[in-house]
Amino acid sequence: MFSASLRHAPRAVRLARLQSTASSTSSSSSSSAGRLGRYLRAASLASSIAVGAYTAGSLYPPSLATLISPRTAPPPPDINDPNTIAYLESLEDTLHNLPPLQSHRRRPDADDWYEARPYTKIPEERRVNSLTAGALRGPGKLALPPLVRAKKDESESIFFLHVGRGLCGHEGIIHGGLLATLLDESLGRIALLNLPDKIGVTANLNLNYRAPTRADQFIAIKTRVLEKKGRKVVVAGSIEDLQGTVLVEATAVFIQPKYAKLLDTKQIREYMGEPPSSNEPIVEGAVAPVPMPPDAIKDAKVPV
Repeated sequence: MFSASLRHAPRAVRLARLQSTASSTSSSSSSSAGRLGRYLRAASLASSIAVGAYTAGSLYPPSLATLISPRTAPPPPDINDPNTIAYLESLEDTLHNLPPLQSHRRRPDADDWYEARPYTKIPEERRVNSLTAGALRGPGKLALPPLVRAKKDESESIFFLHVGRGLCGHEGIIHGGLLATLLDESLGRIALLNLPDKIGVTANLNLNYRAPTRADQFIAIKTRVLEKKGRKVVVAGSIEDLQGTVLVEATAVFIQPKYAKLLDTKQIREYMGEPPSSNEPIVEGAVAPVPMPPDAIKDAKVPV
């Protein structure tokens, strides 16, 4: 129909119509080519950005990305493996050379502080039934007994310890319940040493989680006495990384039971560690609060 109408139209009209058709076809082809070019350029740019981001992320993983999708870790190693023994020795050496610990040892008031190593004096038959000294002890978990620097008046203390990947809730992040346990024992140690008979139980523990605690790192637990009155001690503390970032804050109340005077607390005081006669740093010492000795309960004829 179009061809027929062209044949009967005047020559000038036919030329105008042909030019219009050619121009439309050319414009359409040019527009399609432009869109294709822009698409290819955008795809190339997106690919370059993706490859660059993947490479940079592999070499320097961003903090947020590792929190959302952390790398899977192997299970805790066998404690009797020679490589494990070498690892623990290396970790112990790292502990003593931690900059915050070295700095604390050089404080102007360093003579007012003493050092202790919780758990090291618990007999093996009791250690196996202790949560932090037994069940959670080992490479990949609580690999080393914590090192404690405590003020001789028992008003402050600071624990240095390593938390492994076997203590996680979310992969790569230490379980909040485990952090609560560590705070309970750390706060308990300073609280019990401020009670008349060095025996006490946790009456209240309040926690505020400020930031995720990454696994496989050394942390510091700082504790201090807020108030002590008779059989009651109020304490506060925090868990921090070695850069000083506060991870967890806590307050607690510890009460001395009324039957405490019936118990033989000599062994418990030894486990918790009293200030040694020397001011030199030590690698063994006393232990944090542990369950009451069964024989002491039996001898005192106090119902559990």
